[in-house]
Amino acid sequence: MEFGRPAVDYIVIGIYLLFMLGIGFFFSRFMKGDKDYFVGGNLIPWWVSGVSLYMTLFSAWTFSGAASFIYNTSWFGVLYFVTWPISFFIGFRLSAKRWRRTRMTSPVEYIKSRFNEKTHIFIAILIALTMAYWPAQNLASLSKISAPALFPHSMAAIYIMIVVIGIIILIYTFSGGLWAVCITDVVQFLILIAVCAVLLPTIFLSGDIGSIGNFLHKIPPLEFTHVIRGKTEYTVWYLFGILFANIFGMFVGAKAQRFYSVKDEKAAMKVGWLAFILFFTVPILFGIPPLIGRVLWPNIQMLHYFSNVTKPDETIFIAVVIKYMPAGVVGIFLSAMMAASMSAMDSVWNAASAIISVDIYKNIFNPKASKQTILRVGRITTVGLALVAIIMALVIIRSQYGLFTFTNIFFGLTGVPIAIPLFLGIMSRNISRWSAFSSIVAGILMASVARFVLHYSLGPQYISTIAVTLIFIYLSNPLGRLYLSGKKYALYMNLFLGLALWVYFFTINSNPNLSFRSIPIVLHSGVARILISAPFWATVAAAVFFYISQGFSKLYAQNLQSHSEALDAFFKKMDTPVDVEKEVLAAGAKEVNVFPLVGGIALAFAGLSLTVLVFPVARTNIGVNIGMAAFLGVIGVLMLLSKKLTQGHDS
Repeated sequence: MEFGRPAVDYIVIGIYLLFMLGIGFFFSRFMKGDKDYFVGGNLIPWWVSGVSLYMTLFSAWTFSGAASFIYNTSWFGVLYFVTWPISFFIGFRLSAKRWRRTRMTSPVEYIKSRFNEKTHIFIAILIALTMAYWPAQNLASLSKISAPALFPHSMAAIYIMIVVIGIIILIYTFSGGLWAVCITDVVQFLILIAVCAVLLPTIFLSGDIGSIGNFLHKIPPLEFTHVIRGKTEYTVWYLFGILFANIFGMFVGAKAQRFYSVKDEKAAMKVGWLAFILFFTVPILFGIPPLIGRVLWPNIQMLHYFSNVTKPDETIFIAVVIKYMPAGVVGIFLSAMMAASMSAMDSVWNAASAIISVDIYKNIFNPKASKQTILRVGRITTVGLALVAIIMALVIIRSQYGLFTFTNIFFGLTGVPIAIPLFLGIMSRNISRWSAFSSIVAGILMASVARFVLHYSLGPQYISTIAVTLIFIYLSNPLGRLYLSGKKYALYMNLFLGLALWVYFFTINSNPNLSFRSIPIVLHSGVARILISAPFWATVAAAVFFYISQGFSKLYAQNLQSHSEALDAFFKKMDTPVDVEKEVLAAGAKEVNVFPLVGGIALAFAGLSLTVLVFPVARTNIGVNIGMAAFLGVIGVLMLLSKKLTQGHDS
């Protein structure tokens, strides 16, 4: 393979990866059982968990897929980033305290008591399957942006990077559990912010793009309709759709894990506030560089360095970095992208292994499993998930849609319908114990109909999916009461619901072949054409919605007639504050001050940014190295001096 960067960049990346492995091995000595591995013994410091939560939403996808979206859509893409803090604020204010009071080990452990055992098994299996996608997406994104920079003109390099990075993340996640995940997240955050903080001043001081006013003048004006790669349309409805979808999607699974891994509700709220504040950096630090790339290379074919790469706009962020950052710092930046991707992947693997080992293995196959057995199953699961992610990444990298759109499609089809009932389950008792099961099935069906039958763009798809999922959740108890009043009343209501959706499908869609006028044409076109026609599938979908609603009405009614002690206990627990002394520290657990560890690592990377200057090729812009060293050095010194700020004082 051809080497595209000076040797110092490869050395820096190698050192960084060794650091990550070292952290995993360091924390492996603390992993004595499932609670330590999956929730850090509920002793993760709030500031560590807050930074980790922020980092779980970043990956190389941010620098590849999202960066290409901003390059192609200009200010519209920046507005996409602006929706993040808005969604996060609403979601964490509603759920942070309540997630901590669930007292969970796995992200879906509470479903059995809040809903029922069958729903618990169904959702656990479904989430475990869908979670396999996200690490694969991160691996694909990382390889797409890093491999061409390090080993240009080689597809083999992309495949090799997917395998090698996947194995490295597997090793330290396997060893250190959530503690390793969170501490590496903090280290990755410091590196990422340090690089991005010096990148923007360096670009504007270079004089290449003129003053800030000139730069803003050169950027295409804001437009609210964009078509990406001739396949997917993005409109203002997408911004609304993703905003509402993220209110639910940002607070389930691995994200919720950051709230219940700290010691109490106050700490959980601090986690939310810290991550919320950090989200305000996103539009500037990660939105402006792709806009600069748009000004420098208005035609993506001008980007000669990546001319042989498919979808070169997905390399726009690293192209800007290579142009303005000196050797060595480019290696640190690539390490930062690997860091962000590792953060997202290790978080999902840890959460998914908790679901499989606790919710599936223990609850279905071995209820008497010991903590050590669950830990062993969790680690074996992590290995399996890593292998699946590597294989899937090799498939995703060849997708025709591009990384941004492919991810949005997958999230819309599965993530949105699953997230809504998981979020609302801890918020309200006034929904049926069967509502999660029915609403997820209905939501996935609606998302599929919206995309493949109605031909909706992503925004309307998100909005219609959210609406139908919420309808099936909040109609659950009313339908149960109707069924108890008389089965025919529930039947009439369900017929009305199915008919209303059928009329909606035929009147509000983007499919030119779907309307009431098309029905006679289709009926006279022969059986084969009928079976592949949009009117046929719209009608089948409406009938299935009726069947789902009617079938679950009886279960809703049974739910209202039966009293659940498990449900009473769950909401009593949700109304009871966490007693730290009894619930967290009673078994002899001790809080650990991790400031010295993180501070020492920050100083080490500050030293690394200066040490690379021994290479003549790294001295093209010494101010960058000094700026990064100063940033990381100040943080490192402050942490080392904070010996009195133990977790107990902070949380």
